Amino acid sequence: MPERARQLSRASTELLSELDLGRVVALVSGTMRYLMRGDAASVSLLDEDNEHLVLIGADGLSPEYVRSVRVPIADARRLYKGPGAHIIIDMARSPIGDPAAIEKEGLKKVIAFPLVRGGDLVGAVNAYLRTDSGDFPSEDFDLAQVLAAEASIAISNALLYREAKGRAEEQARLVEELRRVEQEKEQFLSIVSHELRTPLTPLKALAQLLMSRIRRARDNKQPLDLESFERNLASIERQVDRMNGLVSDLLSVSRAERGKLELDQRPFDLATSVRDMVERYVQATREEGRHHFKVDAPRSLQVNGDQSRIEQMLMNLIGNAVKYSPRGGNVRVSLAQHDGSAEIVIADEGIGIPEEDLPRLGTAFTRGTGKAATFAGMGIGLHVAKILSEAHGGELDIQSPGEDRGTIVRVRLPT
Repeated sequence: MPERARQLSRASTELLSELDLGRVVALVSGTMRYLMRGDAASVSLLDEDNEHLVLIGADGLSPEYVRSVRVPIADARRLYKGPGAHIIIDMARSPIGDPAAIEKEGLKKVIAFPLVRGGDLVGAVNAYLRTDSGDFPSEDFDLAQVLAAEASIAISNALLYREAKGRAEEQARLVEELRRVEQEKEQFLSIVSHELRTPLTPLKALAQLLMSRIRRARDNKQPLDLESFERNLASIERQVDRMNGLVSDLLSVSRAERGKLELDQRPFDLATSVRDMVERYVQATREEGRHHFKVDAPRSLQVNGDQSRIEQMLMNLIGNAVKYSPRGGNVRVSLAQHDGSAEIVIADEGIGIPEEDLPRLGTAFTRGTGKAATFAGMGIGLHVAKILSEAHGGELDIQSPGEDRGTIVRVRLPT
């Protein structure tokens, strides 16, 4: 008796300072097994649904048995005799739980000391025997009851600590997430401001050049060089189109994320739109002379959709083909009808896409790694194209044989 009392005293001292639930349960199970001279011991507790008692830790029981125990709390409460009373159950005759699991585990008797919180039964500290002839030492029942009472407090404290720690970790995670979002917002604003300012520099330079030419022609009483004047105005128009396209893409992303992207669907000739969009880039890149465009499209292909949105999609995809082909080369655009769908294929001979980047591309503000990372941009052009194709009930697929081997984008739209 003195040695068991000393063991209980040592366990009680540890329980007063221990807040880790796993260590609390291990200490209680081991001490209960020792006090009751058991072949095994365990701690059971109400599950999250407050409907079953489950084992949250054990000493001397197989993991399979521990996982199998689910005692309805209604059954446990029928056996419950009060906060200071234990029960002994002959598990061979009156099994509590799965009889097959109990038989496989070889359990014959169990003594259960209740765990009580606020007057309600919430669990038990249990000790087991695997022989029919053995008995639990009645002279140590009082010690076991003290252990159960202390276990109730220690387990409650450990659960409260775990909950508080979880809230603190969640709060820290939310703070970190807010910090990350703030950084992304700052980065996004920086990129947007850069992208919007970039066309303004040539716009201002061209405006100053045109004003200088007008003044010089007026002062020298000479006619304006209308051909040069027209080229400058065309450059201004392209820069304005670039800014307008950027704003349209940003609005499309915002509306899609809010579920507000609206389509004005009506029949139109997709073949004409494809040729018109390619011609825009033919004109825009003519002075550079590095790109060669080839269009393979039928005379007409009628579809039902939002013409302006689909042309926005085409502008982004053809623009990407040009942008990521800095050395120039062929840009091939084809349109054909297959199995009730219009298929648009845009292929270039540019920097290509590493295999590991392919799954990521097409999401908002995602840009490629490697060579693609050296190009200016916000990473929304492809995302917008994907949004618009899917909004029409279609799909967009990106393929690339690898770096410096070009890219193929395939869009399918219902006809």
